[in-house]
Amino acid sequence: MQKFAIFITVLLSHVAYSQTKNVILCIGDGFGIAPKTATRMALGQGREGKKLSTDINFKILALDKLRYQATATTHSMNSWITDSAPGASAYACGKNGKIDNEVISFNPATNQSIETILEEAKKQGYAVGLVTTTRITHATPAAFGSHIWNRELEDFIAAQLISSTQNEYEEIFNSSISPNSVSGYDQTRDWILPQPKIGVEIDVLLGGGGKSFLPRNQNYSKHDTIKDKSGKAITDSLGNIQLLVKKDSKTGRIDNIDLVSIAKNREYTYINSRDALINIDFKHFEEKKNAKLLGIFNGSHLSYEQDRQVYKPWEPSLSDMITIAIEVLKRKSKKGFFLMVEGGRIDHLEHANAGAIVMIENKLVVKVDSTANPDGIIGNIPFVYGSDYIIKEVLAFDYAVEVARKFTLNPKNGKTLLVSTSDHECGGSAVVSLHDEADKHKHGTKMRTYADEIHKTGIFKNGANPTDGKILRGDIATNGWYPDYVMYDFQGKKYPKPASQTAKRIVISYASNPYTNGNGSECKQTESGNHTPQDVVIYADDTMNGKFASQISGKGLLDNTDIHPILKKFLKLKIK
Repeated sequence: MQKFAIFITVLLSHVAYSQTKNVILCIGDGFGIAPKTATRMALGQGREGKKLSTDINFKILALDKLRYQATATTHSMNSWITDSAPGASAYACGKNGKIDNEVISFNPATNQSIETILEEAKKQGYAVGLVTTTRITHATPAAFGSHIWNRELEDFIAAQLISSTQNEYEEIFNSSISPNSVSGYDQTRDWILPQPKIGVEIDVLLGGGGKSFLPRNQNYSKHDTIKDKSGKAITDSLGNIQLLVKKDSKTGRIDNIDLVSIAKNREYTYINSRDALINIDFKHFEEKKNAKLLGIFNGSHLSYEQDRQVYKPWEPSLSDMITIAIEVLKRKSKKGFFLMVEGGRIDHLEHANAGAIVMIENKLVVKVDSTANPDGIIGNIPFVYGSDYIIKEVLAFDYAVEVARKFTLNPKNGKTLLVSTSDHECGGSAVVSLHDEADKHKHGTKMRTYADEIHKTGIFKNGANPTDGKILRGDIATNGWYPDYVMYDFQGKKYPKPASQTAKRIVISYASNPYTNGNGSECKQTESGNHTPQDVVIYADDTMNGKFASQISGKGLLDNTDIHPILKKFLKLKIK
């Protein structure tokens, strides 16, 4: 009898797993193929024991392990080059999301909001979440959980993200008590909650963006102070208490509304540090039906992975966030979940031209020996190369994809469809050469592409037997002419860094910079680069022998709107 009971329990458990459906959509903002190649090479591809794809140590990324791949176009409705708003809206809304630049899941021709896959999934009983290394109100996450005609209106996007009724939306704008702030809901000024968002509570929101959640000109230290799992304030090496947003007139919302307090009243658990995130009590989300998670870890975007490791280790990595998001979401609904995860700062590094080669006053200037500092951090800056930033940012994104991949391929988690892609390419990024301290070409650039040519000892004669004498292979060092990086550990993950300041490190350049695209006469690391219309790669895998993931293959070139219907079919949502 006892054995029969165990059999029934196992059977019911198997049935429950088979009924669960999960979609994980990973978006590397601005992510083209060149930064991925650079990252793989920095990990050692091509070095001894890692030269052939059949070598056991041949280096590939988690993205490379996803079995189905395709390429897709990214243009928007009104521009050959998209920005992130319509780029993400295409994945969120399908063909209806092919809209104008700067517009978020909203049709400017009809003034109508466009329902997103996240909203439809939630209404059908799925748990839903958004995770990003940018502000949670930034274009890509906003495209799945809000609707607005201009992506810059992030204070209003924040209000939409945590509202599921018109009353809740009005309550936000009625909550300011400061006489110096515009207060009281005004439909002409504050509009109404878009219809598709009504009835939709987002179960997990993780990212940056504190300045759109915290009030201006008020003492809000109870939410602004970064705290660990025990509620103790986190300090830096000098003992300074860390804050999300500096208290001055230039930061915070445009009003004195405290969205964090309002979110907490709506049963969001609020956290703002890695320690609090990775030690969260999952039982809370099992026992309380309406419990949700709001994690805000920076006033603006989260730090670049390079800077996070040096300056702000209390911020979580993208893999930290996706790990916790999945654990919360799978407890929220037995039906399954929809989760969008964005590695958003790849794009920002490309905008910053954090590479090596720039043009200043019509002259090629090589910055391979310059300290990269794309975020303008002041202080004791370690010697870091521009390419290090993008390599670590891509690897941090790939670690998050690996979390999703492991979850996807585990049948105990039910049926899962994993798709990874980009909203657009940025920067026209290219892997162009390696640093050459010896400056072989004597051009002063300290850059070189190929290995030295092969030489033969003794006198070389036409028609000479190639076995006469000894043939010297180019760059006869053990590993030839390949990048020279070493690995180090940080918070349980391995990252590459140049073996020394004179090591053969990867040189990355950006074609789409202010000089080459006609928007300036100088190209500095702090000036904006630009998006490009280059195709992006779509990667997919699933637990069902590729039944859904394979639908991106065998069709030739895709458009970015072609992914949306595959996700909806998998979740059995109505295709409009």
